[in-house]
Amino acid sequence: MKKIIFIVPIIGLILFFACSKDSSKSYEYWNEQVNAKAQELNKLLESIPCTNIEEFEIVQRPYYSYYLVHSSLKNQFEKLNLELAHLQDERNKAAEREGKTFYDAQRLSMPIPNPPVGKVCYNGKATLRFAYDLSLEEIHTELAKRLKELKEFYKDVTCSNPNDWTSHFLRTGCCMEGIAVHKTIRSTEMIEKIELYNRLMENKLRLEKTTCQGGCANMARPVQCRDGKPFVEVYKS
Repeated sequence: MKKIIFIVPIIGLILFFACSKDSSKSYEYWNEQVNAKAQELNKLLESIPCTNIEEFEIVQRPYYSYYLVHSSLKNQFEKLNLELAHLQDERNKAAEREGKTFYDAQRLSMPIPNPPVGKVCYNGKATLRFAYDLSLEEIHTELAKRLKELKEFYKDVTCSNPNDWTSHFLRTGCCMEGIAVHKTIRSTEMIEKIELYNRLMENKLRLEKTTCQGGCANMARPVQCRDGKPFVEVYKS
């Protein structure tokens, strides 16, 4: 009984000193640790040659970064991924302790999502394909397919409370139209599909050398429910 009484405080002291030790390390230290762990992770992922792309799974990390992970490396990847997330968290804490204002700006300005279109084996390496990699013909095919997916995504979800939805923009060319995303039903998946469509349309405009003149709607009103379907009205401010 006495052993149990004394062991608990000792464990607490060990954890306290471990945390104190981590909190004394600088942003530069943690940044080096993050870079080293990221290199270790990439080295692991590239250790399996690509002969069958279906053996690789697209895995998303925070801040819209994507990896191709071979099925045989899944457990190792998840372990390194957790370690990397921990190091990034410690780096962020150190940045805040040291008053690095650029960190707050980076945290608040989230990167624009750029989901991959697909995956291929290229020169023996598993490679993600993005909208920017596609030809104009491929883009036209993808746009038609992706638009159909977007229009049918919430076909079985009734809009009865507009507060359950949020407004987003879908690029139709130089301008945008409104599109609704449910706040709790597959919202992350829907937003990724919207952003992928937008990246495809942007690359279409680039390849066609289209010059946009502006004058488009740039604001969206809150979602309305019309005949059980969500509707978003856009307008120019």
